[in-house]
Amino acid sequence: MVTIKRLAEMAGVSPSTVVNVLHGRTHIVKDATFRRVQKVIKEADYIPNMGGRLLKNRESRIIGVIITYSHRDEGNIVHDPFHSEIIGVLEQEIRARGYFMMLYTSVNAAESIHMAKSWQVDGLIVIGGFAEDFSLFIQKISIPTVFIDGYFFNDGLPYVNVGLEDRHGAFLITEYLIHKGHRRIAHLSVGDPTPPIGSGLERLMGYRDAMKQYKLPVSPSDYIPISYKFGERHEFYKKFAQKNLKKYSALFFFSDFYAVDAMAFFYDMGIRVPSDISICGFDNNIFAAQSRPRLSTVCQSVCDKAMHAVAQLFRLIKKEPLENRVIRLGVSVHHGDSVQDLS
Repeated sequence: MVTIKRLAEMAGVSPSTVVNVLHGRTHIVKDATFRRVQKVIKEADYIPNMGGRLLKNRESRIIGVIITYSHRDEGNIVHDPFHSEIIGVLEQEIRARGYFMMLYTSVNAAESIHMAKSWQVDGLIVIGGFAEDFSLFIQKISIPTVFIDGYFFNDGLPYVNVGLEDRHGAFLITEYLIHKGHRRIAHLSVGDPTPPIGSGLERLMGYRDAMKQYKLPVSPSDYIPISYKFGERHEFYKKFAQKNLKKYSALFFFSDFYAVDAMAFFYDMGIRVPSDISICGFDNNIFAAQSRPRLSTVCQSVCDKAMHAVAQLFRLIKKEPLENRVIRLGVSVHHGDSVQDLS
């Protein structure tokens, strides 16, 4: 078995230099030396003893990524393109820094905290969550932690959050519908709980902001909660299409996932988009790109969101100063073919 001492002899460096390379300490080792030692490590097919490293250095080189997923029983979380894309970018960014990613889906903060402490992760990235979850993290966790899409914070508390201009994005897509001549617009979002929280609440508020600014009538019934459960959601769409669809000329869905799902269901019922009903979403993910007609939607960069989160986390791990603890990434509207021009 190749040892660190043998790797050092092969590379012509000290054992401590090999250790620094294995730990990804690029600020200590010169670039040329770092690359040479990496080459020797790769050619020797050296596999570090992670258990021994943990015991010796009290660090795991593991970053925990926790997704709060209260309806985990409904299926695989990566069915949603948002989660699959953000997980992929997080893993790339974490691995590039010489660390390993542990993915964990959690139904509550207590479960997440138990996992983090059991595995002695060096840092946490928490996607989503509820206000009470955040309070528990603040009380129970001393590990460097970054939240993605946290919308339940108060100024002055020690948190780091990377999010999106959700409210502004919802305003922009609603305004886009209004400019296209639509006046009867409904907003559909996962209604568990009702009313929505987090990004769901922000998007509902943005929709209402636009309707109010353009002096269009909007009532509580124009917010329509839908189920995350496939069967329940489709049963609702069937009844909605028969009784209430004609009340509206356009439907704005919380995400592309649900927008495209509704488009497909309506298509099977003989309801055409956009001639019978206009539909738009939020995310501009692969579902939107592959839908026909091409979905009109709000563009967000999931890649940027993940990269900012990892960068902020490693600043915390290295105890570097943070210029900004709250990052809100910008949005724009993609003009697709799923909205009929009524103007």
